[in-house]
Amino acid sequence: MNTGRANEMSQPVYVIGHRNPDTDSICSALAYARLKQRMGFTHVVAARAGEINVQTEFVLRTFGIAPPFYLPDVKVRVQDVMTSESRSIHTEMSIGDVLDFMQGYDLLMVPVTDREGHYAGAITLQDLARFYSRHADAATSNRLVGSLIGVVKAIHGNPLFLFDEAGIRSCRIVVGAMETEGFLQVMRYYSDEGCIVIVGDRKEIQLQAVEQGARCLIVTGGFLPDEAILEAARRKKVSVVSAPYDTATTVRLCHLSTSAREVYSTDFYSVSPFHLLADVKARMLDSGLRGCPVVGDQGRLNGILTRRDLLKEYRKQVILVDHNEASQAVPGIEEAEVMEVFDHHRIGSFQTLHPILFVVEPVGCTNTLITELYQKYNIEPEPPYAGLMLSAILSDTVILRSPTTTDRDRKAAAYLAEIAGLEIRQMGEEIFNASSDLLKKAPEEIIRTDYKMYEVKNHRIGIGQIEVIEMLTFEKLRGPLLDALRQIAYNDRLTLACLLVSDIIYENSLLLFTGDSAVITRMGYPLLSPDLAELKGVLSRKKQLVPRLLSAL
Repeated sequence: MNTGRANEMSQPVYVIGHRNPDTDSICSALAYARLKQRMGFTHVVAARAGEINVQTEFVLRTFGIAPPFYLPDVKVRVQDVMTSESRSIHTEMSIGDVLDFMQGYDLLMVPVTDREGHYAGAITLQDLARFYSRHADAATSNRLVGSLIGVVKAIHGNPLFLFDEAGIRSCRIVVGAMETEGFLQVMRYYSDEGCIVIVGDRKEIQLQAVEQGARCLIVTGGFLPDEAILEAARRKKVSVVSAPYDTATTVRLCHLSTSAREVYSTDFYSVSPFHLLADVKARMLDSGLRGCPVVGDQGRLNGILTRRDLLKEYRKQVILVDHNEASQAVPGIEEAEVMEVFDHHRIGSFQTLHPILFVVEPVGCTNTLITELYQKYNIEPEPPYAGLMLSAILSDTVILRSPTTTDRDRKAAAYLAEIAGLEIRQMGEEIFNASSDLLKKAPEEIIRTDYKMYEVKNHRIGIGQIEVIEMLTFEKLRGPLLDALRQIAYNDRLTLACLLVSDIIYENSLLLFTGDSAVITRMGYPLLSPDLAELKGVLSRKKQLVPRLLSAL
């Protein structure tokens, strides 16, 4: 039982049965996961690869146990390998802070969010290069969108007093390096946008900047304006800052206060945590992306997927019960790591990454094997789980009457019945009565309730099985069932599609089929019609029908 050390924090290990699960498939997943949990492997959980049929619903309801959660596939998804604790910036951060942030964490790209954590876009080094290259454009070179707090921080200034310091506004940077008349013309030209005036120790320009209602007066070189200019600035609500650098340096640094919202890309490639990793990996490698944001529900940033994440060796870990063939397993099994197998069917084509616990024994039900494991480890199943396992054994062995039934099945059933306080025959009849009402189901649903596919050489065979108390019920549905079989054969590209209809009272079966009828002829069963064969004494698909069918192929 090599599923990692007990009580160790680990990724989940899913105990899961085959597609189109029957009662044995569901109950063995639940019972084995419960055994592992009681042994201390708390990260082992039961799962299912398909919808639960009526019989299994009855069993779960009878013993008050919730069904396993639905696992549609075990393919690797973005959320399995992404970096969850991603570093991000918000739209109101300044470009200077963004540069420090990216340099501090050695980032080539950083996601951008609003204050509530909703994804807005991303900033890359290319975006920053485009931002600086626009300074060569006369129309935009002196435009600044930011707050005065950001400006003060960017230029390492000394704020003498500030008004509306947190407001992010668009304005123009005006350098007071011209004669007074020229300066006034520039101020009037930009009067509608507002100006941040940067000037050295030129008192006339400083005064005119205040009188013209500049948003902010920045005096460079560490100089301070005269008290008269400061008083006029207070009166006109013009912010005043003293900067330690020369004018050229101050202008350059001032642009670092630009808000990140002016720079980030809103159309940067992002992915959902549920996207298949293989698809995203191909896109990232083809495009040269170094990483992409991962955006979840309500547009919130969940993390980031980097190229380093793509190199992670991650596989979902699974324990297969009641099957061992890839064609019957949950989709994506080739991407998963199979840890263990417990089954009672034939061994199909099967490969694993490492040596594993692989148990396939000739008993009538997988839950017989699970029951024996409880006994081996001296753990008595709780009565509800004993009822589950007993129900599965009675279902798979047709109340211990199927040719597949062994003494081990009978002993397991007696042991479980005693713990659960149940009478075996009565419980078995209740189980089959619960699943005998076929008239309420769609034909395809009836076929796929307990349906398995087999691959032999170039042939694909699909076989469903149902148990009935009287064949009259089947005769009423025979035509629609045959139509559904034909559609399944077409959709699944089958050589042969069959439905084994077993009469559990008289212990005989009929085989409804479509496809290569020569296969049925070679099996030697008498034909009642071109699409219906009689299988006297046959109740087991696994032990009686499948071996004969595969031999005929």
